[in-house]
This record gives sequence, C-alpha cells and structure tokens, in this order.
Amino acid sequence: MLVGIVGVLALVSAGCSADEESTTESDRTTVVEHKFGSTTVEGIPERIVAGGSQWVDALLELGVEPIAYLSAGDQGDERGLYPWQEDLSEDAQELDRSTLTQIGAPLPEEEIAALQPDLILASFAVTSQTGFDRLNTIAPTVSELGDAQVDSWEDQLTVLGRILDKEDEAAKVIEERNAAIDDLAAEFPGLEGKTAVLSQYMFATNQLIVVADPDDGAAQTFRRLGMSVPPALVDEAGAVGGRLTLSPERVDALVADLVVMLPNGGTQEQLEALPGFADLPAVQGGGLAVVDYPTVVGFNTPSSRSVAYSLDQIMPQLEAVARA
Repeated sequence: MLVGIVGVLALVSAGCSADEESTTESDRTTVVEHKFGSTTVEGIPERIVAGGSQWVDALLELGVEPIAYLSAGDQGDERGLYPWQEDLSEDAQELDRSTLTQIGAPLPEEEIAALQPDLILASFAVTSQTGFDRLNTIAPTVSELGDAQVDSWEDQLTVLGRILDKEDEAAKVIEERNAAIDDLAAEFPGLEGKTAVLSQYMFATNQLIVVADPDDGAAQTFRRLGMSVPPALVDEAGAVGGRLTLSPERVDALVADLVVMLPNGGTQEQLEALPGFADLPAVQGGGLAVVDYPTVVGFNTPSSRSVAYSLDQIMPQLEAVARA
C-alpha cells in the first residue's frame, strides 16, 4: 500500500483549467501545497538547492543534481555526504553550516541567494512562516509537505517528480523500493504484528529521543514490514507530538520487539549500562540494533536510497525478531 500524499499538489497551466497540464516546459506551472501555504513553480527548475538529505536523495533518484545542498557536516564524509549519496556530483556546493547552531536553524539565506536558484527544497530546517517567506523571496520554496515532523519519502519524491515533469520516473522508484521492502516482509513473515522503536540516546543531555508517531516518515518503513509503534508510546506522544523526549529513568518505555538506537555522543557499552536497559525485550530477544549516525538518519529522514542502506545494517536484528 503506497503512502497517501500528504501535500496536495496540483498541476495547472497558464491560461488553462486546473485539470490540464501544459505541453511545453516554458508555460508549465506547478502549484505545491505545503506546511506554510502554497508555492508556484514556473517552468522546470534547473538550479535547485536541496535543504536536507531527503531532498538530495529524491533529486538523485530522478537523475537531477542540486547546485547546492545542506550536508551532514561532520557526521558525513569529507563532503558531508552519507554513504548512499557518494555519486553526488563534485560540482554541487556544500552549504555553510557554521550558522546552524541548533536543530531548526534557518538555511544560510545570503549564500543561497548568491547561487541564484530557481527552486529551494527546504526541510525541517525551516520552522517558521517568517523563515519560509524569506527563502521564498529568493526563489520558489517548498517546505515540509505535512504536519508530521518528517515527511514520507514517497510524498517528497512524488511532488518532486511532478515539479520536474518526471512523474513516471518517480512512480517507478517508489514502486521498486516498496516492492523490495514487501519482499523482505515476505522473507520474514514473523515480523507481522511485532513492535519497533527508532530512538537515540543523547549523552550530552542525558535524554532519550523516541519516534512515537506511526504516521511520521521515520516510522513508515517499519509499518510496511508489518510492525507498529508500541501503543503506549503512541498514546503518550499524542499530546506532545511525534517525538518523545524522555529522561534516562524512562528507558523502560522502550518496550518493543525491535529497538534501533543511536548512542549519540557515547558508546554501546555506556548505553547498555543504563539502569533497566539490559532488561528490555529487544535486548533479551536479539532485537536491539545499536547503530551509527548514517544508519539512524537513513530511517529517521528516509529516502528510497537511505531505507535500503539502513535495512541492510539491521538485517540480523530483523531476522531475530522474525524468529521470536
């Protein structure tokens, strides 16, 4: 079952009714509805800035190179790229991250303006209407598509395919990746009905961050495998949003068959030393996957490429959970 499109996107032509498409690039007009309103894109953009790894991946899947990208910084390779992005052209410019001192900081507007883009694909780096409006004065800007903290990669790829007149290519990528995930679910039928949690422990602040929204893009890969977010976490997150921030004393909240966790700023040994951690069902049953930064990002801000990479990294744990 393909994920429904959260951001409604309509294609309209100048001088044509809303259900007609233009037949030439010059008069093609795409209207994208998103978190901060709507954006009109004239023609087919060629100078595109990707403000997040999901958009970089979506562009590469469609054979399009961004002129600039917001990288992973020190968490990536020498160009700030994740392992599944290594084919990004050397000509693509890595945006300056020096002003991005906190999660949700705005993209570097002056640097982006100097690049003279004709499309900016923003992500959760843009958290306010004011920030969006400033970027949108530089070039047509697309922000997060829906209210979930992370858009589904299918939604993003579908929207981008329509903007770039590559709808068939986008649909093919979605079909093939989801077919591969379905094949994995068929290989491990025991995953059906099991629970899964994506989390990280922030050693600098002694906090657990847990994805607890089953509709969040970060949870949808596991859902396609037949797994679900534990109901207790979903209920607790209902009043505060899609991600829970818990104290170390709440490690016992990670009651799930599969726990994929990043020890952010620490080690697996330190993680396992947390009181109660050794008693978690995932630890006892072989379903604990302590992963590195790229792997957790691959699930947390997913794309077709990143999901394939990250699933490969936790294959032993999936097999263990399926057997249990």
